[in-house]
Amino acid sequence: MTRFALSILIATSLAFAAPRQAIADASVTRSPATAPTLGTTIRGTSATTFSISTAGVVTRTSGNAIRLSSGSVTTPTLSINCGLLNLSGLCAIRYVRVTITPVNGGGASISRLRVGSLSGATYRTGSPPADAASLTFDLNPIGLLSTATLRLGMDVVLAANAASGSYAFDYIVTVQLVT
Repeated sequence: MTRFALSILIATSLAFAAPRQAIADASVTRSPATAPTLGTTIRGTSATTFSISTAGVVTRTSGNAIRLSSGSVTTPTLSINCGLLNLSGLCAIRYVRVTITPVNGGGASISRLRVGSLSGATYRTGSPPADAASLTFDLNPIGLLSTATLRLGMDVVLAANAASGSYAFDYIVTVQLVT
């Protein structure tokens, strides 16, 4: 009986002393994988802002640069999920924090981000975040085998006197589990 009790005590102490497995976070997929492209623009003498709606409609809101295309662009769709049977971090029952941050540099930069319709989940606060230079918001748990999907719109600023042509601009999306 003493050996049995001692064995349980040693096994219990080893279990608590063992390093804990890292908590698996939710994952995010961007489609398309790159930010939308405005196409060819002709330089303006002042900084020019183009607003891209969550539906892909592009509107010049300030400045005098010209966008040669008048068509819509493909807006990014973000898909967030816990993966197939990801039980190790209780991903399916924890809040998911989403952070979207522009990567600025060069002649074009993202000045404002906005989220569109959300499906497959709900916002922890009950409403979408306000448009901002970078976004951080929480989603309610999305459950196993479920995917939360949202569309992303943005305002893009072309620098004054930037050379005519096509510019790249991008953003980073991170997701993590919160309590």
